[in-house]
Amino acid sequence: MPVVSPLSHRRVELAPAVPGVVEAVAPGSLAAQLGFAPGDRVLTVNGRRIEDALDFQFRAQAEAATLEVERAGIVRRLELELEGDEYWGVTFADPTFDGVRVCENACPFCFIKQIPKGMRKSLYVMDDDYRYSMLYGSFVTLTNLTEEDWRRIEEQHISPMHVSVHSTDPELRVALVGNPKAGRVMEDLARLERAGIDFHAQLVLCPGVNDGEELDRSLRDLASFGDRLLSIAGVPVGLTRHGQERQSKQLRLSRTCMRTLPGKQIAVRRYEPAEAEAVIAQAEVWQDRFRRERGSTFFHLGDEFYLMTGRPVPDASVYDGFPQIEDGIGITRHFLENLDGYLRRSRAGSLTGGRGTVACGTLIGPTMREAVDRFNARSGAELEVVAVENRYLGPEITVSGLLTGQDLLFSLADRPAHGPLYISDRMLSDRTGTLLDDRSLDDLAAELSRPVVAAGTLNDVARDLRSRRPRRAAA
Repeated sequence: MPVVSPLSHRRVELAPAVPGVVEAVAPGSLAAQLGFAPGDRVLTVNGRRIEDALDFQFRAQAEAATLEVERAGIVRRLELELEGDEYWGVTFADPTFDGVRVCENACPFCFIKQIPKGMRKSLYVMDDDYRYSMLYGSFVTLTNLTEEDWRRIEEQHISPMHVSVHSTDPELRVALVGNPKAGRVMEDLARLERAGIDFHAQLVLCPGVNDGEELDRSLRDLASFGDRLLSIAGVPVGLTRHGQERQSKQLRLSRTCMRTLPGKQIAVRRYEPAEAEAVIAQAEVWQDRFRRERGSTFFHLGDEFYLMTGRPVPDASVYDGFPQIEDGIGITRHFLENLDGYLRRSRAGSLTGGRGTVACGTLIGPTMREAVDRFNARSGAELEVVAVENRYLGPEITVSGLLTGQDLLFSLADRPAHGPLYISDRMLSDRTGTLLDDRSLDDLAAELSRPVVAAGTLNDVARDLRSRRPRRAAA
């Protein structure tokens, strides 16, 4: 449950018991030279209480710094003369010191409201924290920023930010975000631009709601920003089985600010292939325009649009260096590019006899089978692909990253266990290392009686297969 942080006086979740605790110190870093150790607690820098890891980095990067650091109840004071660009090498147990700031919105397609009970605790946190936007690429709406937050972003140049825009039409964005403050998005983005803050924009597209003419308007408005806007992504709305049940009840939009639209409701549903084709065609027109005007594709669609229509994903050159790959934009092409590189470098037959199973979501299944066939033909390995249906959230959820341990067990428990099971590393939490239903890899391996390995690419799979081969005795 959310609590009020004694540090920021804001509603937060996952707050640590003690703020500012050091979790790790990088060897050879300034912190290591000064004797920092895990368990130490940084209290102040230059007499000011530190708010979070970003605040520490900003205040400690100075020509002179005075730190107060607590260890086992004893506070020591460090007075330092610095160059101003030292590598401190400190990792904090909680980078924000007070948990994650809670979302104040009521998006009709909120994914957190679509998941059942029994999943890992962090999934139920409705976050909207600008600090996580800069640190981890989390998308924020900017609706919960106070003037103090804005001044800090500007002073400390917290950049880049990742902004959930959805629509630039004020009335429609208010309805899509569920917050009366959402209508000022263009003013908020303009303030980021004036402050010299780089930002990425995301549009969660709902068929018949914010695509078509509304998408044209949003792209036209966003194109008015200069180089500070680094990229725009359009991703299809996702609905779990529970989300569809919620939509089927046609729940009235509860907030007054959401009752300004005709019909008082937003009907959210998944894209049909023909509708996805229309979005792709619309995007290609804008991409051609942006390449002429900005020298880059600039607007990218989520992989699901291409995969659900059976189209090949765009070439790597189209993705401008994959600026939103952490949000899954272009991850299929990145995976295939990595495979091409492996096939060029590898020796034919180098993994002969290596066996295993690659598990993935149903959407990527055909592409994964083609990729693994190429991998097997070159390496001599004997990998099979199993496209796993998502029974936990519903078969409508087709991406690999939202499969649970329960889904993997149902599809694989009765299959012969020939070698390791390889799953996407996107199925695991960065924070806990567990699957969506809180199973660890060790738990799953014990239940399946086979090793389970998280991998990002087939290169990772090849590396694991090599590590399992018997070593030849020295002559």
